[in-house]
Amino acid sequence: MQTRIVQVGAVIAAVSLALIVARTEAFAAGKESCSTTTTDVSTGPSADGAVATCDAATDGPNGAMAKASGEDANATAEASDGSDAKATAKGGHSDSTAEAGGTGGSMAVSSAKGDDADATAEASGGSDAKATAKGDDSDATAEAESGSMAVSSAKGKDSDATAEAANGSNAQATASGTDSDAEASAENTGTNVTALATKGSTAIGSDTSPPTCMRRHGGKAIVTSPMGNCE
Repeated sequence: MQTRIVQVGAVIAAVSLALIVARTEAFAAGKESCSTTTTDVSTGPSADGAVATCDAATDGPNGAMAKASGEDANATAEASDGSDAKATAKGGHSDSTAEAGGTGGSMAVSSAKGDDADATAEASGGSDAKATAKGDDSDATAEAESGSMAVSSAKGKDSDATAEAANGSNAQATASGTDSDAEASAENTGTNVTALATKGSTAIGSDTSPPTCMRRHGGKAIVTSPMGNCE
């Protein structure tokens, strides 16, 4: 009887140890994060290769925050000239980059969630840029300069959204659903361009060229721009 009790106790101890080890490994292989206002900081790689990098210039106040989780995930935030940047990468080989700077203070926010998802937000000269990629192989890019705003959102496998704005303009691109493609480009002062594509459709708009709308699989392709609208 005593021998059996000892054996049961040994089994329980072994299970407990295994759980502790598993939890420790999970924690080590979990998230990497950083935050800084006037220095350069990097954390990782974690057990599964995640890296978070935060670079903030000394001309602040600046704010750089980055979070990365997943195999070889990478998140990079860079801020200068009184700007803020935040990057989040979640998923295997996901990549998120946010860069903000230039006179006037800018803000850049990027979020990539999904295996091989990629999000890039770049803002300068008092601009705002936000890029959101959600889904495997999704890609979102937002670039804004000279007091502009650019917002891109790609949600769905292989979806792609690109928004580019300059000279005080606004551009918004939204791609929703597998293989959807939305592109919005605004270069002239005070213009607004929006592009929406769903279910594998394509929508391309700018303030310098006529729009393109190609609907697929019963989805939507809608563009509004100074050069015309389509759907």
